[in-house]
Amino acid sequence: MKKIYKFLGLFCLTIFSFYYTEKIALIMQSKSSLMQEIEKNSERKKTESVSAIIIDNTIIPGLNGLEVDKTSSFSKMKTLGVFNDYYLVYKEIEPEISLENNKDKIIIRGNKAKKSIAFIFDGENNLTEYLKGKNIPANILVNVNNYLKSNYFELINNEVEHFDTLERLLNNNNSNKNICVLNEKNYDICLKNAKYLVKPTYDINNQTIISYKSNIASGDILLINSNISLENLKILIKDIQYRDLKLVNLSEIISENNNGE
Repeated sequence: MKKIYKFLGLFCLTIFSFYYTEKIALIMQSKSSLMQEIEKNSERKKTESVSAIIIDNTIIPGLNGLEVDKTSSFSKMKTLGVFNDYYLVYKEIEPEISLENNKDKIIIRGNKAKKSIAFIFDGENNLTEYLKGKNIPANILVNVNNYLKSNYFELINNEVEHFDTLERLLNNNNSNKNICVLNEKNYDICLKNAKYLVKPTYDINNQTIISYKSNIASGDILLINSNISLENLKILIKDIQYRDLKLVNLSEIISENNNGE
C-alpha cells in the first residue's frame, strides 16, 4: 500500500511540475519584448467576421474573421528574436450566421468581398479546352457517362439515378467538393447528402450574354451553356478581367474561408 501511495505522490508531483513549468514559461513569454510587440499589433491586424445573408430559403455565404494566434506567432518568431509582420500566424473565426450551419439553404452567389466569379459547364468541350489552355479554373457537371478523372477542372456530381456510384468515384479520386448545382431533379438527394446547394446567378447562352454581361458583379456564379460561341466566351472573360475580378473554382467562391484580401 505504501508503494502505491509513493507512486501516486510521485505521479502528482510530476504532473504539478509540468503544470508549474508551463505556467512559468507562459509568464516569461508574456513579459518578453517580442510577445509585447505581437500583442501590440494583434488588435490592428484583427478582421471582424461577416455573417451570411439569409433571405427565405437562400443564402449568400459570410466570411470568417481573422485574429492573430499569439502563441503560434511567438513560436515562429522567437528563433529570429525580432518582430516581423510576415511571420504572424492567424486563426479564422466563424461568423455568427454561417453557411456551415445553414446547409439546407440555397447559395445564390458568393461573398462580394472575394472579388471573384465562378464558371460552371455541363461537360467538357472546346470551351473548356480553351480555359485549360489559358489556365482559367472552372467547374464541370458530370454524370457516370461523361465522368473523367480530371486533374484540372473541379468536378460536380450531377447524377440522380446513380448519385452514390458517382460519389464513390469522386471520393476515390479525392475530387469530391460536396457541392450540388441544383436542377429540377436533384434537390432532394443533394439535401439528403448534406451537399452545398448552389443555384447559379445567371444562365449564360448566346441570347442572354449581352443582357447579363453588363450586370455581372463580384460573387456571381455563371452557368455557361455549351452552345455559347468561343468568341462570346472570350468577350465575357475580358469583361470580367476588365472589372478586376478573378475567375475561381466554385468551392472557393462559396467558401467562408478568409484569405485576407
